[in-house]
Amino acid sequence: MFELAVFTDDIDQDLDRALDVAQQLGVRWVEIRSAWGKNLVDQPETAIVAVRNAIQARGLRVRCVPAPLLKCTLRGAGEASREQFFAQDRDSSQQMELLRKAIHIARLFDTSLIRCFSFWRIPGELAAIWDELLEQFRQPVHLAEHEGVTLVLENDFECNLGTGADTARFIAAVDSPHLRVLWDPGNAHFVGEEAYPAGYGHVRGLIDHVHVKDAVRDPATKSCRWVSLGSGEVDLLGQLQALRADGYTDVVTLENHYTPAGGTKEDGVRESFRGLQRLVQQVER
Repeated sequence: MFELAVFTDDIDQDLDRALDVAQQLGVRWVEIRSAWGKNLVDQPETAIVAVRNAIQARGLRVRCVPAPLLKCTLRGAGEASREQFFAQDRDSSQQMELLRKAIHIARLFDTSLIRCFSFWRIPGELAAIWDELLEQFRQPVHLAEHEGVTLVLENDFECNLGTGADTARFIAAVDSPHLRVLWDPGNAHFVGEEAYPAGYGHVRGLIDHVHVKDAVRDPATKSCRWVSLGSGEVDLLGQLQALRADGYTDVVTLENHYTPAGGTKEDGVRESFRGLQRLVQQVER
């Protein structure tokens, strides 16, 4: 059976507080985008080592380095239209430097997975930018092959590859064992795809990492909002059952974007994690 993880910065930017909560939740794995208000890839070496030591001191481990790799404007494509949920300031020319830093962090954290994206979404232009996307991935994938790490491409609601269908087609076009899928059914739902079973049917067999969150769509406006995991429209029970049936035994990370009314980010993580635990208990019956 797979194990569960949480994002520390979904809980608190105070790393010690976030790791304490992770321990209280009973997880053995964490992911760290940022700590103390700064992305991990922007931290000095002393801070990164301090993060590593704090994780190890609590007996926790890191499955994936959630770098903001290729979450920027696509070269030559003009400004993308996006909400910038986790906006980054780097442009496309800085991405190889970012990847080298992420590889260094991965080695410090004893993992080989590094998250990447597909540039800020340019609405309605995927076919027009397809070849440019492939070209932009050529160098990062080559470096990943040379360094013995794996890039896991997250289907993201703000980026050009948001659905399982498009992500799987792109992975097939790149055709490298060092580019795999980071499957997020919540993101697929957010961009209008039936995440499970349809979206998952495309990426099945290509997945090296999984994020989960939940959302609902307003029938009038067609817009989505994040909700407590297990209370939304994403068939996460079916998704988890399928992952288990297909032999997925790695980590499933709660990436919580939900904060309850009047509550804190930590409250949202605790509530969503309880929902995730209930679903896992049903899968294990």
